[in-house]
Amino acid sequence: MNRADIASSLFWGAVGAYVCSAGWALELGSVRDPGSGFLLFWIGVIMVGLSLGIFAGALRRRAGEGPQLAFGARWRRVVLVVAALFAYAWALGWLGFVATTVVLLVVLFKGVEPQRWSVALAGAVASALVAYAVFQLWLGAQLPAGVFELR
Repeated sequence: MNRADIASSLFWGAVGAYVCSAGWALELGSVRDPGSGFLLFWIGVIMVGLSLGIFAGALRRRAGEGPQLAFGARWRRVVLVVAALFAYAWALGWLGFVATTVVLLVVLFKGVEPQRWSVALAGAVASALVAYAVFQLWLGAQLPAGVFELR
């Protein structure tokens, strides 16, 4: 039995249950006409389900079995990703979606699993443009244009 996994699964299961109840209180609506709590409720359901999976796995394993994240993890890369995501959120409004996304993806492509510059730049630009086309042009979502806004 892995006590750390049991404790964390109980904690995240409780958080998921709270998220479910908050979504339920905001009105679910239906699949065709979702209410304001629809997405929140289903995120909570997924959190509870994942927590139950971790809980069941923790009951079957002996202490010390399974992955040990404290040893062998590439913590510098984890810190890089978290810092890059914070910087992305900070710069998104004034730099715009496409430019900020290209910069984020280049940082991730070069910093997490280093790629050649040509691959990193081409992959970042292509990914940002596809995401822009899907969300802005096809789905009609409003993405921040930033300083590159066409007037």
